[in-house]
Amino acid sequence: DTFGSSIAISGNYAIVGAPASNSNSGRAYIFTRSGNTWSQQIIYSSEIAQGDTFGSGVGIDGDYAVVGANGKGPNQQGAVGAAYVFKRNVTTGVWSQQAILSRNDPVFNEHYGQSVAISGDYAIVGAWADDPGGIVDAGSAYIFKRSGTSWSQTAYIIASDKHQGDYFGRFVSISGDYVISGSESNGGGAAYIFKRDTGLETWSQQKIQGHDTEGNDEFGKYVSISGDYAIVGAPYDDDAGNASGSAYIFKREGTTWSEQAKLVAGDAGSPDIFGISVSISGDYAVVGASNEDPGGTADAGSAYIFKRSGTTWSQIAKL
Repeated sequence: DTFGSSIAISGNYAIVGAPASNSNSGRAYIFTRSGNTWSQQIIYSSEIAQGDTFGSGVGIDGDYAVVGANGKGPNQQGAVGAAYVFKRNVTTGVWSQQAILSRNDPVFNEHYGQSVAISGDYAIVGAWADDPGGIVDAGSAYIFKRSGTSWSQTAYIIASDKHQGDYFGRFVSISGDYVISGSESNGGGAAYIFKRDTGLETWSQQKIQGHDTEGNDEFGKYVSISGDYAIVGAPYDDDAGNASGSAYIFKREGTTWSEQAKLVAGDAGSPDIFGISVSISGDYAVVGASNEDPGGTADAGSAYIFKRSGTTWSQIAKL
């Protein structure tokens, strides 16, 4: 089923994708916390068919959830992908489909819907194999806005200095008026933060890189944003040996984002690929290291939690 290949959490709600279930038609599961107990509801779309991989990407914020289905295709020509918005009924607690997020320029096999995120009235859907301007696999993302019960595409975003094989849109994150996506092959990697212009549906961008980004670090492969902070993984950074990995924290001042800290595991080693997954919320960040060897068990994997105090981020736990 590949349950757990995509996950997100918001308050008392968590969502988990299982895109290979039911002959790759896919499912997603929303869990609701009550005290120490989590109950679940299975969600899917009635139009989902075999091979659609519903649940390939998931996001949740409050009473809204978004689920990607990057394998969704009209026929055997290929997949155009899709994303679906679900809303929770505040009386019954049941989640029901509200809308399908379809882009204005559907093209086959661009992996539209493999990455999704939602915040307030906005949702973002990545298409990392898109070819903007004819540049193969440079990647893109689409932004949708809710008005009442309807969702419409309001923006199409790409990197200002796109290159072949950047895969922009492979991972996306949104928080309020800001979205972030990475381009893992752009000069050691880069990430782009977009800000929605006040009162408009245009988005201005800032390119960010680590102060020592180089070579094959794949900075920007994994990203997350929350409020005034963003985190960017660089899983193939070599500070503590080949592919030991790192992650970078960026802080917003006004409209400018600047590097605040570089995170490295306290027991970093090669090839842990620390930074292979990242997430941030408030004063806490979590970084995955899927090839780390806890207790000497090869590639069992670990995750590290960091906490901010002022401008300093310190590791407080290893999971």
